Amino acid sequence: MSDVLREVKDGLMTLTLNRADKLNALSFECFKEFAAAIDYANTHGKEIGCVLLKGAGRSFCAGNDLGGLGSVFNEGDNSRFRSETVERLAALPMPVVAQVQGHCLTGGLELALAADIIIAGESAKFGDTHGKWDLVPVWGLSQRLPRRVGRAKALEMSFSGRFVSGREAEKTGLANFCVPDAELDAAVASFIADVLANSWRSSRAIKKLVDDTDGMSLKMGLAHEVHRSEGMGPETRGRLAKMRK
Repeated sequence: MSDVLREVKDGLMTLTLNRADKLNALSFECFKEFAAAIDYANTHGKEIGCVLLKGAGRSFCAGNDLGGLGSVFNEGDNSRFRSETVERLAALPMPVVAQVQGHCLTGGLELALAADIIIAGESAKFGDTHGKWDLVPVWGLSQRLPRRVGRAKALEMSFSGRFVSGREAEKTGLANFCVPDAELDAAVASFIADVLANSWRSSRAIKKLVDDTDGMSLKMGLAHEVHRSEGMGPETRGRLAKMRK
């Protein structure tokens, strides 16, 4: 059985961590299967308008599989491979959504932070426990978490190792929104339906503009948008015509 299940249907690629008995802790096999899925998304972009990350069972992801942590010391390039895989996930051209319930800890949090949108259930527990194991992030947490919640809140989470609930994550901007667990599947499906109903070209171009101007001053960012925006697309006339009917 695969550690990551992949399904492509009606424009959506769903990647499901499939280690529920281990709270979806990340094995090296998970990363190999994520890498293969990323390759597929990049070469079959016309089929995929959105990517969904989720976890089987009661948790999204409890982090790296600590049972295999000892082997990490002898992995050589494998450690870099994990980092590069998370970065490649974040760099996918289409919108990436993370559906989070239960544990979303450390490596699991880094995986969720690679998504553009995080939708949480009330049971979600976000946390950074690097300090508990004398570890330092290498999968992007030190950069992405402060950009979502601010420096002070990010450091609070990392220094203390305390968990943040789904509702608190919503308030701080870590999660885009939070719903009762019983409504999580439906809320995610509804959001993704809205994404897929819009122009896929437009969503990708907007994501690229936001990513390309990250760190620029407002003046530089506005100039970049004016000169680099893809503007009107091939679907514009048809969509406007449908609206007028």
